[in-house]
Amino acid sequence: MPFPARLLSVDEEVAVETRPHWTYLSAQFGALVVLVVAVICVTVVVDGFPLPAIAVIGAMAGVSAVAAGTRMVRWANTFYLVTDRRIVYWKGVPRWRGIELRLDLVDEIDANQTMWGRLAGVGTLAVRSVVEGHVRNLSFVPRPGAVRHEVYRLLREAERRAIADSLPNEPAEATHDETVAPHLDIPDQIRKLYELVELGILSEAEFEEKKQDLLGRL
Repeated sequence: MPFPARLLSVDEEVAVETRPHWTYLSAQFGALVVLVVAVICVTVVVDGFPLPAIAVIGAMAGVSAVAAGTRMVRWANTFYLVTDRRIVYWKGVPRWRGIELRLDLVDEIDANQTMWGRLAGVGTLAVRSVVEGHVRNLSFVPRPGAVRHEVYRLLREAERRAIADSLPNEPAEATHDETVAPHLDIPDQIRKLYELVELGILSEAEFEEKKQDLLGRL
């Protein structure tokens, strides 16, 4: 089941959407497998195993199955998201609730992995906020280094957009000036050309030719 679109803002773009790593389920399902194997052994393989002991092991296996099923439901309804606006950790059991941090408030992100975590591709992200240096730890994150890289990429893009928005629109103004200035300067240019005629630098024919050329630009 994907993350509910209704929980996203209008025009919010999702860059990373993932659930907790499969190691989130390993402890409960590992215990369940061990207990199921134990039940099979004491009931089928071993003859004469005490009935109370079988009942206890069976009860433990049932409790473990419920715990594993609950963990599975939580995993299926837990999401880590990185969008162009925020970092989100959402849980959907028993109700939708979440922890989020605006992207512009992110100061630093550390990806922590043990040796086993590097082999399995799982780790913890420590997200530090610019607000009083508060740190939020997100555990069981798949490929935490890649997620951190994506967050930094979004931050750089946001900075570039902010710088671009703060700069004046110089090309548009230059184009406007280029289209208006010639219309304002042509009469002055004609007067200057006529002064050259009076000084004997230009002939009347040359003046008329250049004047017609300038008037054609109006």
